Amino acid sequence: MWLKFLILLVVSHSAFASQEFWGKKVSVGKGYARTFASLDKDGGLKEMGIVISHKALDGLGHMDKSYELPLPKKISIPPYKLVTLDWNPHGHEPENVYTLPHFDMHFYFITKAQRDQISCMDADAAVCTKEIPSKYLVSNYAPTPAGVPKMGWHWVDLLSGEFNGEKFTKTYIYGYYNAKPIFLEPMVTWEYLASKTNGSQNLRLPKSFPQSGYYPKKFKVTYDSQKKLHKIVLKHFKRF
Repeated sequence: MWLKFLILLVVSHSAFASQEFWGKKVSVGKGYARTFASLDKDGGLKEMGIVISHKALDGLGHMDKSYELPLPKKISIPPYKLVTLDWNPHGHEPENVYTLPHFDMHFYFITKAQRDQISCMDADAAVCTKEIPSKYLVSNYAPTPAGVPKMGWHWVDLLSGEFNGEKFTKTYIYGYYNAKPIFLEPMVTWEYLASKTNGSQNLRLPKSFPQSGYYPKKFKVTYDSQKKLHKIVLKHFKRF
């Protein structure tokens, strides 16, 4: 009887403690990357993000490459439907701002099929950069000149260091299409990750989102020296 009770107690405790969920590993460089999410004791979203093994920083190559990272299968994390990790060895525009080798990490609120329909060219250019209601905009964010195919219209943080005389290390972007937010985008340089630096920043949110779900108020980059893993973490969620 007591043995049965102890077994049930251990199983119950294990189930309670096992609140972290992982997506499938995807080969990146000489290592891997994967998504993760953790829940609090009430089942709410505590953290989510991407783990990149330190070995993944080697062997990345000199060509742009995009990796689709499956979300954890055992839980639903609204509004997130698609996560990508994009390697930019030569950076991208604007010149002398984001032209350092870095990773873009897109957390989309739309499916891959919907994203792939975005061209931001010809007739779709006007849809891509359609005027956005003020309730979906974030204070001190500004639009880039045009949208990007298979992504959308990027809005950058004018308070971030790279726009205020500092070297680009990490930043946080909001993405829109057809006048609605469709992704969140942390960006981190290869150099920042390779230096094994830990850092964080508080995030500003719009007044509203059209999609109900969890939206982070903090973004962290950490390095676990024992597991040799870089962790890009979204946390302190507000539910809309």
